[in-house]
Amino acid sequence: MPDRGRQLRLLFVATVLVVAAFSTGLDFLFFLVYLFGALLAGSWWYSRRGLGGIRAGYHVLNPRAQVGEQLHAVYRVDNDAGWAKPWIEVSSDSTLPVSLPGRVIGIGASSSRQWLAKVNLTQRGSYRIGALRVRTGDPFGMFTSSITVGQATSVVVFPKVHSLPLWQLPPTPVDGSSATRRRLETASPLAASIRPYAPGDAINRIHWLSTMRHGEIQVKEFDPEQTADLWILLDLERTAHRGRGEQASVELAVSAAASIAVRTLSDNRAVGITASARRTHILTPDRGSRVEQKILHLLANVQADGTTPLPEVLVATLPRFKRGMTVCLITGSTDRDWVRPLAALPRRGVGAIAVRLDLPSFGEPDDGDVDEQRASAAAQHGLAEYGISQYLIHADDDLGQILGRRERAARA
Repeated sequence: MPDRGRQLRLLFVATVLVVAAFSTGLDFLFFLVYLFGALLAGSWWYSRRGLGGIRAGYHVLNPRAQVGEQLHAVYRVDNDAGWAKPWIEVSSDSTLPVSLPGRVIGIGASSSRQWLAKVNLTQRGSYRIGALRVRTGDPFGMFTSSITVGQATSVVVFPKVHSLPLWQLPPTPVDGSSATRRRLETASPLAASIRPYAPGDAINRIHWLSTMRHGEIQVKEFDPEQTADLWILLDLERTAHRGRGEQASVELAVSAAASIAVRTLSDNRAVGITASARRTHILTPDRGSRVEQKILHLLANVQADGTTPLPEVLVATLPRFKRGMTVCLITGSTDRDWVRPLAALPRRGVGAIAVRLDLPSFGEPDDGDVDEQRASAAAQHGLAEYGISQYLIHADDDLGQILGRRERAARA
């Protein structure tokens, strides 16, 4: 927009010149009036023609990025006119926390300018970068003209995904008789070793070549097969999270869910997720890059605005947990009521892992922290009592180090 203060000052000067010229009748003052009028008309004409022959656009190189990365966009302005454009302002509006920087450039006749704009991504979510706005004006700032070119672009910022090289799902507990376990082991394609025959071994486990070589019956020994599917249950109830901005507990929880999902999918295992936000989001287990994108899109936009208590979410999701699956619960809740429903899963042949956030470490200390710490310790002891693998994450922890280690005991 033109500078209104400058316009008012020039209008005041023009008014004084006109009044003075007609009051005194001096030729010099009339010359100044005519000169000022000519400059005014020339400025208006220049601003109207300033964008003639201008073509502009931009292209976002990575519209799908993660927190901690940079968003890159290439801007280009072409001048097809036969004269130079000394002042062109290029900008675009966006809903990003930090907008892509605009630029003021000069461009020669029949030439082009191109540059790369970068912005650091610090907050996950879905954002919109508007169409490109190109503006120019006269040298005195009296008049401006602008055009809007191109279309808006959507950008999705995924939560940060940490590398978890040592992450591994535990074998799912299997209930039933030894015959049932043998049938399951027989179904496993992972033959680890050969051993002598023992009463009760199935005939289809006999390794005939080794039997002929050793002169006695040898059977195949199978490694217990890892779980086929992982179900991530992300607790997004308001009371289960604390903190603001990048240091909020919900950000670590979402990042943990994304890291575990991506790591498990890379092992060609199916992953499903339940996110108990204001609306409960459910993605059934599936494999491949397509489900990875679905999970990351979901985690990019959820917030800690749920109202359903975690025990109710667990009970409601229970019918979806199938035998041979592992459930990974991610929560900051210090309420111990969810421990018992989670501990009941192994009796159904469903594995269980708990990723717990140390809620008092995510905010300013207050009188209630002591009670929360006691409740957190009680939940920790309850999980240990039932033999549930657990991780405890503090506000200043590195997720890659905590979730990437082999041990599954809670950190003190």
